[in-house]
Amino acid sequence: MKPVQKILNSWPLIRMCERFGLNIPPKGKFRSPFREDRNPSCEVYGELIKDRSTGESFDAINVFALKSGISNAEAIKRLGQEQPRASSNQKRTEQRLNVTRSQCRLTIPSLCYKPDMAEALSKHRGIPRCGIDFAATLVYSLGFGKVKGHASWILTDGSNIAEARRMDGQEFYPSCDSKKRKSHTLAGSKKSFPIGLNPRHGARALAKLPILLVEGGPDYLAACAVARHMGTAMLPVAILGSQLDIAPLALPFFKGRSVIILAHPDPAGVEGAKRWANQLHKIGVTPSVQELVGGDLNELVKRDGVEVVARGIK
Repeated sequence: MKPVQKILNSWPLIRMCERFGLNIPPKGKFRSPFREDRNPSCEVYGELIKDRSTGESFDAINVFALKSGISNAEAIKRLGQEQPRASSNQKRTEQRLNVTRSQCRLTIPSLCYKPDMAEALSKHRGIPRCGIDFAATLVYSLGFGKVKGHASWILTDGSNIAEARRMDGQEFYPSCDSKKRKSHTLAGSKKSFPIGLNPRHGARALAKLPILLVEGGPDYLAACAVARHMGTAMLPVAILGSQLDIAPLALPFFKGRSVIILAHPDPAGVEGAKRWANQLHKIGVTPSVQELVGGDLNELVKRDGVEVVARGIK
C-alpha cells in the first residue's frame, strides 16, 4: 500500500478535523476553515472537503498541512511517523471489541464513496440521502465496491463483519448452493457483531449517545436517516439477522446507555428483539422494545417519510 493511501486509511477526514478542533458537518454547506469565507461555500464529499468558490478539494493530509503551516510533502512525512492518537480508555474500548484481522481473516474489498452511488442507493431504497451520507461519512459503516463481480453497497464495522448487497437489488448466487440471497456476508465475518457500534471505525463523538437498535442492513440505513433527522441524537446500530444473538464482546458497549429496539413486525423479528432485550437486561440495561407496525423500518421510511417515522419513536 502506498504511504499516502496508508495515511488516509489511518486518518479519516472527520478525525483529522477533530484533531484541529474544526467543526465540520457531514451534510450541508459551511464556511471554509482555510480562508475568509463570508458565504458558506464548502461541503463534505466522502473523504474530501470541496470548496465550490475556489474549486479546491482537501483531504486529511491537506487539512494537516494547512492547519500546521507546512507543505503537503512535510505533512506526509510527519503523518507517516505517527498513528492516530487515542486515549487509554478509547484503547481499552477498542481492544475489547475488535477481533484482529489475523484472527478472523476478514478481507474487506477496497471501498469508496461516490455521490452518484449514494444517490442511486438513496433512490433504490427510498431512504433520504442524509441517511446514506450519515453511514458513509460520519460513522464509516457504509462503502461501495465490487463483490462477486457486482457493484455493491457494503456495511462493515471495519474489523469483524462485512455484509454486501447488490446496487441493482438483485440476489447473489453463492457457488456453494443454489439459494438466492439478497445479502452476502464476506468470508471471515463474525456475523453477530453489530454494525455501527465500533468506536474505532466510527466517530468517537457518538460513543455516548442513546442506541437505536434495528434488524438488518436496509433498516440500518433507514435508522441512520432517522438519527440524522433527529439532529444526530441517537446512534443507529444493527444486528444483521433476527436469529443472531448480540456478540458477547459487544455487550459492554451498551452499558450505561439508553437503548431502543425496533422489532420487525413478524414472529422472528419480535422473538429476536426479545432475545436481545434479555441479553441487555443481564448487563443492567433496560431497553425499550417497540414493535414496528405496517412494515419494517425501511418500508415505513419509504412510505411515510422520515419525519413521521421519527415522531413515532419514543
